[in-house]
Amino acid sequence: MVPERITPTALLASLARTIFFILAVYCSNHAAWAQSSKVKPQPSPSPDNSSSEQSDQSKQEARDPVEHADEFKSKLTLGIYFTPGARVYDLNLRHQFGPFTAWIAGFYDPKNNKLMRVGAQYDYKKAWFHLVPTLEISTTKAMSGSLYSELGSGNTIAIVGVSRTNLRPFFDLCWDPGDSVQLGIGHKLSSYDRISAFTIFDVRLHTQQQNTHVVWRHKLNAHNGITFDGLFKSGHTDSGEFIHNVGIGVYYDRPKWFWKLYYDPHVNFSNRTMVRTGIGLKF
Repeated sequence: MVPERITPTALLASLARTIFFILAVYCSNHAAWAQSSKVKPQPSPSPDNSSSEQSDQSKQEARDPVEHADEFKSKLTLGIYFTPGARVYDLNLRHQFGPFTAWIAGFYDPKNNKLMRVGAQYDYKKAWFHLVPTLEISTTKAMSGSLYSELGSGNTIAIVGVSRTNLRPFFDLCWDPGDSVQLGIGHKLSSYDRISAFTIFDVRLHTQQQNTHVVWRHKLNAHNGITFDGLFKSGHTDSGEFIHNVGIGVYYDRPKWFWKLYYDPHVNFSNRTMVRTGIGLKF
């Protein structure tokens, strides 16, 4: 069977971000000197409105540093991936241009493969609808595209996604099935804390491969946050064996840097176990 090919399309990304400043307006407590009997005194601000504005301003100022970390536009991440008898490196630089995010990355395997890859995504949000299309292309002519969406206007949202590749390998850089559908649910617990559960399952190659993630993000204190990613996987490996296995990931978040560690048995449904670690800067 001849693999399907998807022709790469050029992406144009240019959008300026408008910054709005909210100006606080105050009124004098002294009455203006009346010029004539026809002049009416100006009404004083409502105590309820004044207290409401002060409350909203204090809420914005009360956000902890670890929450403000999400506002950084750039990230530089160095990842090191360990398998039995091998160690590979991945360096990724990404920057946000308004709703667009672009990245360039290099993958280095001292024993075998080396590649560069570029990618971009666009964040579209309106009312209850959030859509994120993504495209990534590597120097090996491998290409991956996806559509991720969140549906819902309250604290609970539905997660729906689909991804497709041209069936060329990214050399173990895609940890979930690449030609797949994603279904799940997420719930916002606070301004930082959230929990989600979703399954990514193969819909093209008939491997019955599926990865189910349960992700919990929690703020420990003003300067520290942590995320746990529980992984449950099942499906046929490259050798045809049907497996069930469990992995776990930890992401430690600081205001200006982060660290992550993952244990992934049967990585990419191969016969190898991978330990991935990485550290990154936000700026």
